[in-house]
Amino acid sequence: MLAEQFGKLVRDQRVRKRLRQVDVARSAAVSRTVLSRLEQGRAQPVQTDVLDRLLQVLEISPQVVARSGPDAARRQARLELQSRLEQQRIRHLRLAIELVDDEVAAPIMIAKAWATVQLWRRNATCNSYYIERWSEVLRLSPRKMAKAMASLGDWEDALFQNSPWSWAWN
Repeated sequence: MLAEQFGKLVRDQRVRKRLRQVDVARSAAVSRTVLSRLEQGRAQPVQTDVLDRLLQVLEISPQVVARSGPDAARRQARLELQSRLEQQRIRHLRLAIELVDDEVAAPIMIAKAWATVQLWRRNATCNSYYIERWSEVLRLSPRKMAKAMASLGDWEDALFQNSPWSWAWN
């Protein structure tokens, strides 16, 4: 991978400067075969001093960018967020199945979720959108509620994050 990138860099600069391989190889004290293979991306392992000499002859000062810096941290954070959101979806879908499957427990569970939504409303501790949207869902029968929880649309992640069901898995 690095050999390919450096080979392309060396070739592009050599061509730009209108130099022949044999002249660059001689100036850098490098075999023309090594230079040729490097430029073709077929280099055998190349020692760093060989690259250093080629880069110096061609007046190239490459800047190495760390791949483990902030970009990697951001990617990792995104992956962790996606994982948490997926776990929230799975928990809610399992709960939806439980509501449909257990006719005795469903009304008790729904009443508990209603109590949470009413607490949000009374104390103004949650955005009114979540209160209204969850109220709409909780008014449905357990079967329709399960269907609704499986298809909340664009706001699904936000609704699952602000969920009246959090007591079910805490």
